[in-house]
Amino acid sequence: MFCKKCGKEIDENAVVCIHCGGAVDDNLILVNKNSNSSKIWLGVVLEIFLGVVSLFIGFVLYPAESVARKTFIKGWFVVFIIKVVFIFFCGIMALILPPAYYV
Repeated sequence: MFCKKCGKEIDENAVVCIHCGGAVDDNLILVNKNSNSSKIWLGVVLEIFLGVVSLFIGFVLYPAESVARKTFIKGWFVVFIIKVVFIFFCGIMALILPPAYYV
């Protein structure tokens, strides 16, 4: 059998060409086995850290016992919880369903 892209001879059972990396079948979908789960969790930790830093900045900017500070804390809490849930959901989905790409 010969590769459709480079024309070199390949094994009959080959999925991709060993010479050019081209797919033998045009409808083939390959899954990336090198999912970077450590990068996903680094993003989750970084998002939580930045959220805590923004809360600290809010405490510094707004005077104690002011309405602005109380409003800021309530808004921050709602947004932070939504972001954390969303980021964890995306992280878990990325681990369960690794990214696929077409050759």
